[in-house]
Amino acid sequence: MSAEAEQTLKRRIVFTALADYLSGEPLMQALNLWEANYAAKPVYALNEFVGKLGEHPAIAGKRKDVIRTLLSLSQNPVGLLPNPTAQHTSFKPVARPEPGVYPERLDKVFAHFLTALEMVMPADEFVTLRLSFLLRLNDMPLNPTLKARLRMWFDSEGSDRTFSVVCNAPEIRRVVNQLYVALCEQYGPVQADDTLAATVMWLERKHPACVRDIRRFL
Repeated sequence: MSAEAEQTLKRRIVFTALADYLSGEPLMQALNLWEANYAAKPVYALNEFVGKLGEHPAIAGKRKDVIRTLLSLSQNPVGLLPNPTAQHTSFKPVARPEPGVYPERLDKVFAHFLTALEMVMPADEFVTLRLSFLLRLNDMPLNPTLKARLRMWFDSEGSDRTFSVVCNAPEIRRVVNQLYVALCEQYGPVQADDTLAATVMWLERKHPACVRDIRRFL
C-alpha cells in the first residue's frame, strides 16, 4: 500500500469513528487536530488524541469507547465512511450554538420523534411516508453520516431500530420540514397537522422531557 493510500485509509478510520459522536464544525476541528498532530504518529498516540477531544460533551465520559472503535477499525477497516477530503478542505467554521443548546443531544430527541410518528400512523400509511421520504433524502443538504443513518432507519423495520448520530438543530429542522411536506402530500395539510399534533401528544406521555426540543422544529 502506498503512503498516500495508507494516509487516506487512516483518515477514513478516524472520520468514521468520530462521526458517531461529532458532526459539523466539531467533527472537522477534530479531523484538523488529528492531521496536524497525530496522522504521522503510531496508533498508540490515538489515546492522547482522544484525550484532547474530551471538551466535547458528546465524547466526555466515552473516551474508552472512542478509542476502542478507533483501534477496532485500525485492525479491521470495514464499513468505513467515504474519504472526507472534499468535505474537510471546504469546511468553514459556522456560528456556535447559543448557550445551553447542545446539538449532540438532538439525536436522542429525534429518535423519540421518529418512533412517536410511527406509533401514531397506521402501519401501511407509515410505509408510504417512509418511501416518500427516502426518495427525497438524496437531495437534502445534510452531512453524509446523518444521511446514512436516516436511510438505514427509514429503510428497515422492527422495534430494534436505533437512531444514534450526532446532528445539529438546522439539520433536524430540515429533516422535520421534509417529513411534514411528505405528510402534506400524502394527507393534505389539515391531517398532516393533526398527525404531528398526535405525535407530540404521544411524546408528552412517553418522553415528556424531549417535547420542548421537538416543538422547536414543528
